[in-house]
Amino acid sequence: MFNLRPPRGVFPVGAVTLVAPATSAAPIGTATFAATNAPALVLGEEVAFTLYYPADLSRKPRPRKGLDWLVRPTGATLKGFSRFTGVPVWLLWPVVYLFGICLKIPAYWNAPLLHPGDARKQWPLVIFSHGLGGSRTAYSQLCSEMAAAGKVVIAIEHRDGTGAACTPRARDGSLRTVLYCREDDVVFPPEADGRAPRVLPLRVDQLVFRQHEVYRIYAAFCALVCDAVALEAIDDAHVDLQSWAPGSGSALVNCDDVALVGHSFGGCTALSLLSSPTPPTYAPIPISKVLLYDPWLEPLPSPGPTPTTSSTSSFSERSSSETEIAPLSVLKPNDRRPEQMLVINSQVFSLWTVHFTRLAEVMKAWEPQGRRLLTLIGSQHTSFSDFPVLPLVRTKSAAKLIDVTATLSLAFLDGTLDTALERVPTKKYEEKIIGKRKDGRPKRTIVGSVGDVVVH
Repeated sequence: MFNLRPPRGVFPVGAVTLVAPATSAAPIGTATFAATNAPALVLGEEVAFTLYYPADLSRKPRPRKGLDWLVRPTGATLKGFSRFTGVPVWLLWPVVYLFGICLKIPAYWNAPLLHPGDARKQWPLVIFSHGLGGSRTAYSQLCSEMAAAGKVVIAIEHRDGTGAACTPRARDGSLRTVLYCREDDVVFPPEADGRAPRVLPLRVDQLVFRQHEVYRIYAAFCALVCDAVALEAIDDAHVDLQSWAPGSGSALVNCDDVALVGHSFGGCTALSLLSSPTPPTYAPIPISKVLLYDPWLEPLPSPGPTPTTSSTSSFSERSSSETEIAPLSVLKPNDRRPEQMLVINSQVFSLWTVHFTRLAEVMKAWEPQGRRLLTLIGSQHTSFSDFPVLPLVRTKSAAKLIDVTATLSLAFLDGTLDTALERVPTKKYEEKIIGKRKDGRPKRTIVGSVGDVVVH
């Protein structure tokens, strides 16, 4: 009863959580915690991510199946969820501890990476950025579906106060707990020259923080698979990373053709990264596809964001010094424009008229050919995460929505989206009024059945 659903693909899924070493600390932005006056965002501690990947089960002993879904320590995650939801700890703790103890992701813990078979083949690489209140395990259903289809997924643990909780380690080895951070938890100095306060200033600074995390994690992962530079596993001291080392002189994972995926604030992160100059000391990430679920646009400058275009380089062309943190005031040209972008919206986000209008304008700049903005009828903002398909709350509708999302996502990543859209029920966008809200405004819905797809 307390297992998440297994993926549908042909490959068994492995999972391991790794950390990249800490570097020199550097504050991001000017926010300080109201209670302590300490900097709210400090970059330089280790960065963490969970890998989902095709697993090799031929070795003995066979890896144990079952990865903890709730990020440890459970007590810190409980406090973080309380801050995120506004629900008191005493009301949340029975549910959190129940899921924390019992709920497992059906992946093989720390299993070796499966060899692609042909010496000329490489596993495609996907980088996944979570939304507010998310984590490196909160999207395990979609990440596992991608891994079971033959992809390596880096699910980032953003340590910027947008996850429920995490415990980063500094360069001196000390640990601290980072809980979910709300806008009213921090203060900013007055704007210079009497300028108006920024809109969502904490989220804007967190976007900068997240960009650095993405670049650092990408560099660390490429060092693992291209140069056999070992990383540390935080959930098992005996994890076998030799299976990730280059085989016969070539990497088993293609680090020169990356798909960037994000939900909500993670979608915002992807757009921010792609429309911002690359920080100096990092090589551009060669992103060819971008897949966004309910991208949240409000923290981004308007009009936009719009793509920038320049040349890019592969990981093999960078120097070892490019993983160090550098001042944000010195910038260099950004990555090349991704070849393709797809947005899958929930019904809720598509009915958010002002936001959807802006999203449609943004998509014209990124995908002028169209057919790259979809809506899933009957879906909620959380429908792309694991939360609606957890045991005890799982419904057939929620399971169907995650299955349709996985089908469309894999088709897009594999270049077969048009064919996939011919095989799923599609509808024209049509609204109807189904009542009134508390404030008297009409309550609207989109006409169709749960799981139908609107192609805008």
